[in-house]
Amino acid sequence: MKVLFASHALTGFLLAHFGVSRDCDLQVERLRASRPVFRFSVPGDGAGLVGKFFRGQVPATPQDRSLEQEYRNYRAAPGWGLAGLIPRLAGQSPGLRLGLLLEAIPGCDLDHYLLAAAQGRHRETCRSKVGQLAELLAFFHTRPLSPSPVSPGPVLAYFAKLRRQLQAQGILSQEEVAALAEESDLWEIRLRSYDDQQVLLHGDATPTNFLFPDGRVVAVDLERLRPGDRLFDLSWVAGELRHAWGWRGRDFGGSEALIQHFFRSYLEALPASGDLTERIYALNPLYMALAELRIARNAYLSWEYRRTLLAEAQSCLKHGRRLT
Repeated sequence: MKVLFASHALTGFLLAHFGVSRDCDLQVERLRASRPVFRFSVPGDGAGLVGKFFRGQVPATPQDRSLEQEYRNYRAAPGWGLAGLIPRLAGQSPGLRLGLLLEAIPGCDLDHYLLAAAQGRHRETCRSKVGQLAELLAFFHTRPLSPSPVSPGPVLAYFAKLRRQLQAQGILSQEEVAALAEESDLWEIRLRSYDDQQVLLHGDATPTNFLFPDGRVVAVDLERLRPGDRLFDLSWVAGELRHAWGWRGRDFGGSEALIQHFFRSYLEALPASGDLTERIYALNPLYMALAELRIARNAYLSWEYRRTLLAEAQSCLKHGRRLT
C-alpha cells in the first residue's frame, strides 16, 4: 500500500470528499485497469474513493474522451433511477487530471464467483449472483427512453470491426475472414425478421464490471452506457459465462445450465412477451459469437485458446442459424 502525502495537491481535494478537515496522508492502491485508476482511503477508515485519471493534461486521446463520457453518464444515471445500483459520483477535478471520482464499492465481482464455480466450488452461490445480474440488467432495460427501433446496422458494423481486428492480429486467415463475412450476410436476413425497441444498455457487461456488496449487485464502469439492442448486454454475459468455463476448465458446455438460468431470470424479471422471448433466443447465437470473437482479441490468452474461441464462435453462428 502506497501513501499520498498530506502535502500533495490532490490530497486536500480528496480529504474534503472524505469529510476530513485535518491534514493527513492517504493510503493509495493502484487498481487493475487500462487507464490510471486508484483507490484512496483514510488510515483506519473502511470507506474509500476510486479515482480515474486522464493520461494527459488536456483530454485529447480516445481513452481520455471516453472518461469524460463516463463522467457525463454517471451524472445522468440518477435520472434513469439507477441511484443505489451504481457507485455514488463524488466529482472530478480536471486540473488535477482527475476525470472521475466515485465511492469505492466493497465486495467481490462476478468473475470471483465464476472462477469458483468453474472449479466445482460454490456453484449455487454463483447461480444466485448470475440471477441477480439478470434482474439488474432487466431494470436497466426498462428505463424510460424515447421509442427508437433496433437497427441491424450496429451489430453488423461491429462484426466487420472484429473481423478486421482479428485478421490484423493474425488470428484469422483470409479464408476465415471470407467465411465470417458470409455469415454476416446470412445473419442480416435473420436480424431483419425480429423487431425490438432500443433499451438503456450498460454497454460493457463483463464479469469484472458487476460487484456484490452486502447481498446487492452494483454496476460499475458506465462509459458505454447508451441506448441500443439489449442483446449487446445479454449475449455479452452469455459469452463471458461460456468463456469462464472454456478458459478455466476447457469445457465450454459446463456453462450451459448457468446461461439458461441467466436468460430465464432475465425474462421472468421483465416479464417478457412471447415475441421478445423468441427474438432473444433466435438472435443470441449471433451476439454470443461476437462476444467470443471480442474475447479472442486479448493477447494475454494463449494462441491455442484464442483459436478455440474462434472455432466456438464459428460453430455458434452456423448452428444458431438453424434455430427456429
